[in-house]
Amino acid sequence: EPEPEPEPEPEPEPEPEPIHPHPQATPSASPSSAGPLDHAGWLKCFDALGLGGLTRNLAAHCQVESDDGATLVLRLDPSQSAMQAEVHNQRIERALTGIGLPRKVRFEVAALDAGIETPRQQEERLQQERHAEAVDLLYRDPNIEKLRHAFGATLIESTVKPASHS
Repeated sequence: EPEPEPEPEPEPEPEPEPIHPHPQATPSASPSSAGPLDHAGWLKCFDALGLGGLTRNLAAHCQVESDDGATLVLRLDPSQSAMQAEVHNQRIERALTGIGLPRKVRFEVAALDAGIETPRQQEERLQQERHAEAVDLLYRDPNIEKLRHAFGATLIESTVKPASHS
């Protein structure tokens, strides 16, 4: 009888792709532990921080004031200043370190730049865009169109909930 062939060794699992919180064409624009994090990078990496609760809410109302590679200064909306506490600084610092951006975090309470979105404002804008897209898709759906014409149905736009993006 021929000898049975040995079972092949399983392939090693591939290394997970590193998180690049601020991918851009220019290498100098990519944040690293040695380089600065700009506001666009803050917006891109915000969800990857995995912050929750009050810490997330506090950080979501901030704009990057400056980053020297060691200390990240976040400009905090004055309406949110009562939420400031050292525990939030520590949580944000741990989260930044967790994505490869070790920093000390300091808040400066000051009026926000109206031309720059905070993570919260970006989230609200994206939700509004998804809602508008969902409404538009429903208006263009031939089945919905048939219902509108056959029964005089109307679409109550405020009840439309876009599919969540996972």
